[in-house]
Amino acid sequence: MGSASSSKKTVAIDEQSQPVNEKQIVTRQNKTPTSMSSRRNPVRTKSIVEGEHFDTLLVKHPELKPILREYDKVMTKLTQMDITNKGISEESYPDIYKLLDENIDDPFQDNGGLEQRLLMGNYLAKKGFVPQLVDIYQAVWSNHDPDFFDDDLEEDEAGSDFLRLLSLIRTILWNYADGSPSFAESIAEDTQFFQYLTEDLTAVQGDLEDLDDEITNENHFPFNSTLGILNNCARNSSSKDVYTVTRLRKKDGTNKGEINMVEILEELLKTDITYVKLVVLLALSYMVNEEENKKISADETLFDFLLEMVKKAEKAKDRRQWGFSIHELINGLAKLAKNDDNKTTIMNKGAFNILKRLLKKGNQAEQVAVVNAIWELSFVQKNKVLFKEDKEVWKTLKELRNSDDKELSKAAQGAYFVINEGKDQERAEKRGKDLLKAKKEKPDAGHIMLSYNWGNQKILLQIRDRLQEKGLTVWMDVDNMEGSILEAMARAVEEARIVLVCYSEKYKDSQNCRTEAEYAYSQKKEIVPLLMQTGYKATGWLGAMIGARLFYDFSGKYDFDKKFTELYLALAGKLVPKNTLNSIPEDAVARPLVPRSDDNTVVLMKWTKSDIDTWLKDNKLTAFSGLKNLSGEQLVFLYKLFRRAPDYFYRCIEEKLGMKSLEDLMRFSDSIENLQIEHPDINRLIH
Repeated sequence: MGSASSSKKTVAIDEQSQPVNEKQIVTRQNKTPTSMSSRRNPVRTKSIVEGEHFDTLLVKHPELKPILREYDKVMTKLTQMDITNKGISEESYPDIYKLLDENIDDPFQDNGGLEQRLLMGNYLAKKGFVPQLVDIYQAVWSNHDPDFFDDDLEEDEAGSDFLRLLSLIRTILWNYADGSPSFAESIAEDTQFFQYLTEDLTAVQGDLEDLDDEITNENHFPFNSTLGILNNCARNSSSKDVYTVTRLRKKDGTNKGEINMVEILEELLKTDITYVKLVVLLALSYMVNEEENKKISADETLFDFLLEMVKKAEKAKDRRQWGFSIHELINGLAKLAKNDDNKTTIMNKGAFNILKRLLKKGNQAEQVAVVNAIWELSFVQKNKVLFKEDKEVWKTLKELRNSDDKELSKAAQGAYFVINEGKDQERAEKRGKDLLKAKKEKPDAGHIMLSYNWGNQKILLQIRDRLQEKGLTVWMDVDNMEGSILEAMARAVEEARIVLVCYSEKYKDSQNCRTEAEYAYSQKKEIVPLLMQTGYKATGWLGAMIGARLFYDFSGKYDFDKKFTELYLALAGKLVPKNTLNSIPEDAVARPLVPRSDDNTVVLMKWTKSDIDTWLKDNKLTAFSGLKNLSGEQLVFLYKLFRRAPDYFYRCIEEKLGMKSLEDLMRFSDSIENLQIEHPDINRLIH
């Protein structure tokens, strides 16, 4: 992120969010670590993949074993300390500084490889080092409450042990978060530290016209470290919730209230200082949600600004602008393109020619960024046509699908699949014949497919196992991944009868997930939504796809067993072979129900008036006089109507029972539907 200075050395590792080592600048090729999900063997869960990847890296880099052992010793020493708000004495600052400097910071600077830094950061994150480090930071800060952005710090404070220690901790968080997604995620999970970062941002918010170059230039460590850490956390897919609302503290420890971190950055975005504008824009590109993205993008000059930065970086000898590499700038552009309206605007601003040029002449890291950007932009039909009709671009994408670089190959496969809308003539003909043959042999064949983000894998493995125990056939990528990922996904969608779209914020932002979901939609598969994130409301393309569909909440807000039962009963009903479903004659609903021989085994059939009154009270339905005279048999009849002939059911309760408002209809229908959970034996009467 350009050069920076602080009381402690820092190191640049070629990301916008990295400080520069005063004593040694480490340069490296811009290449993100190989995607761990680019090819999976059967039954490989996320934890297994991460474990295998860690083991592989450790075998490749045995020189890191002594470093990892020293990490353990450091964490043991920190655990033994009394780290509370007042628990660290000032006399211990130099010792803590030396411990962190020699055993945590120096190893990072001395090992400049991507894989090495990934391994080291992941190890520290797994061992719980980040909370320990933040506890120290909080304790020191609380003892002194310094103002990092005060240029008039007394000389004895500017070089003090406590400021040197705080700066070192920021440096460690900044550097390791760039090298390790897991480390960055650990920082984001510590909301207390984000409060400090928010306070730092408020210190420079003020009057934009009076922003001081001494504070906001590329050499100012506090400003850069604040945005750098935020960048690294956002870049590694941390939940956007941590950026939108942060609590601030008063000096006495009480709460100041709530503040929106994104809004602070949006104000800083108005600055005329080019460097600050670029840093803030790239930070925001990773942080904003759909609505905030739309708000920022209302100023279309930002796209002109970012594309101009790319052009200048192309001409620069080091292919950078203000310290940002081309692939970092393109990644930021792709993030802003998450909003579908922006996809068209970006192309109208001339992005096509830039992307085409870099696709052909860019280095490997630039190509990966460009192909991922093309993949994102291609979710809009107009852009699909532009990319496909350009013979040079289309040919290059086809060739890159077979690249030796797994990340580049994966991105090219995704972009090609979306642009080509899943059509591959040879493959389509073969798959078409196979599906036709299977359908003739077994008309109701097909599985339930789980479409999900790996962050929710643990709970979905439980759902998969429970559904399989119930006799349902379930497809999940940990079981059935052979050959090309996209080929396996396409085959799974085509053979599915139902696709469970397990959605969340991360699902919506994932190009893989969108490719999968939109292909299922294009194949006219029945989509059943499963909510995986508490309080999340789908917007944009995902909101349009889910629409008014009934969803099942597995975010943890409700009891798992209850929600699973609801899901299972719904799926079981949808998967009943068509030739065994009741086709209700026109006069069926008008005829009295003849009790079956097993009706008497259903408890509801024997309900008394007292039972009915209790049920009405429990479901807040006592206000409806038309329900008070219901019998158990009539309640069962209504349930059968609900399952067999829903159109007539709603017409009946509206006309016969006097329920007119949408709220009344929803309350009563929910109560009827819940009978299958409270009294599962009732489903024996549905034949």
